[in-house]
Amino acid sequence: MNRAGRALLGAAAAAGAATAIAGVLRERAPRELPPAPGELVDVGRETLHALVSRTGSGPTVVFESALCCPCTEWAWLTAELDGRVPYVAYDRPGNGWSTQHAPPRTAAELNELTMRLLHALELPGPYLLVGHSVGGLLVRTFAARYPEDTAGLVLVDSSHPDQLARSAMQREGMPLVRQNIANSYRRAVLGRLDDNGFGSIAELPESVRNVSAAIMRHPGPWQAARREFALWQRSWAEETSAAVMPSSMPLGVVTAGQQATSDLEHGRMQAELATLSDVHRHEIVTDAKHDSLVMHERFARSVTEVVDWVRDTHTEPALTGTRRGDGRP
Repeated sequence: MNRAGRALLGAAAAAGAATAIAGVLRERAPRELPPAPGELVDVGRETLHALVSRTGSGPTVVFESALCCPCTEWAWLTAELDGRVPYVAYDRPGNGWSTQHAPPRTAAELNELTMRLLHALELPGPYLLVGHSVGGLLVRTFAARYPEDTAGLVLVDSSHPDQLARSAMQREGMPLVRQNIANSYRRAVLGRLDDNGFGSIAELPESVRNVSAAIMRHPGPWQAARREFALWQRSWAEETSAAVMPSSMPLGVVTAGQQATSDLEHGRMQAELATLSDVHRHEIVTDAKHDSLVMHERFARSVTEVVDWVRDTHTEPALTGTRRGDGRP
């Protein structure tokens, strides 16, 4: 057999092996998604999952989740707001129960998708946006894009556009984060992902704890995390740096105390975020970690308090600058 023939046979064998491996992976990956705890809404080419309450008064609270987290991460906060404040916590494309057929890539595109979801759900503005981790970047670009529709912001241990340049600890930890996401995706495809790497999900309310862990055992959220991890570094941080929010917009910043203590530059950047508005409040929750700040009942109360402060401040006719930093848990 000549060289060309051997090459063709080799290519055919490789293709056959790849097809066989793909078949095995599909067999091992979890086939059925657990039941969605919220509503499924068609928005453009995606079906988005959302936890929604339309009762109550005041600005509608919109929750933007952290990287790879299902929207159930907000369960303690939504339980506190339920019945008195309209809200929506949703899964970005690929996260949780949302599809990822043609997911947006820029922060601006994601903000537009969020606005379309709000209209589809018939949730009236203005909106008070609450963003955790990378979600903090997205709510800032939303406020800059739709200032007249934004009542205020709450940044929950939010990412900072310059954090990788300024924090050696975070910069050095990024390869490990990237590798952990890739490994989790591979194990999920093989159906071998356990619950050990799911952060503080075990601390969520019992009503959503098991279903949240079950959705994280699927490959989709980890595939979305790989995509969003790259976009955060390439696009979202740059877009957020260019975003300018009104200086009179009420702004709450809630910082995980353990993060600020272990990484002093993180603490300094959190303090800087509070100065984005003349009307601000900064709380440092002493014992909280980055994830438990939202997913632990006791720490989540501190976030709810700041959400209520922004709501109340938005309704006051005269706004004056204020800074809080007493670190109450």
